[in-house]
Amino acid sequence: MMPTFNPSHFLSYCQSLYEADSTYDSEQSNRLDRHRHVESDAAQFLANIATIRQPKKVLETGTSTGFSTLWLAYGLRHQAECDFISLDIDKNRSEAAHQHLQNTGLSASVRLIVQDALICLNDNTDVFDLVFLDAERQYYLDYIEGLYKALDVGSVLIVDNVISHRDEVSDFLAAFINNPRYLCHTLDIGAGLFMAVCQEP
Repeated sequence: MMPTFNPSHFLSYCQSLYEADSTYDSEQSNRLDRHRHVESDAAQFLANIATIRQPKKVLETGTSTGFSTLWLAYGLRHQAECDFISLDIDKNRSEAAHQHLQNTGLSASVRLIVQDALICLNDNTDVFDLVFLDAERQYYLDYIEGLYKALDVGSVLIVDNVISHRDEVSDFLAAFINNPRYLCHTLDIGAGLFMAVCQEP
């Protein structure tokens, strides 16, 4: 029987997951083997944005084992209709995320898709109200045109690791900072979050 959502269980589950994944990551010498989830305060910020914005369509690129996915689903749980897609290229990590979502009673809220983000963005014809980007940073520049098409007035793009890995993402961020369609802010939350809000079609 699938668990029903319980806020107290959700919060304790996420705390345990955060601690377990942090310990796991600290033991991995190869960064690609790490789960590399967002910091807890950044995940909670995502939930707050999802609650405030009340998006109808959400895209997450970089599910990993689903820590940020859980918090986005938490923020969307009162939405009567919301299409939330989370992408990861690694099937095993997507399956782990599915298990965490099941364990917290949120699995019906998310479509987990195993796919390269660039392929998804290139093929996409939809507009998303909220996009969270937390994938492999060396490919971000390739995502720009696809993201431009996926965002319209009121759409919010949030990018993780923009302070901790500033040099790796600076050119990507400049494509939004220097584009008059967007108002942008860098937030000192977690490893640094960048938020671009689309102001013009």
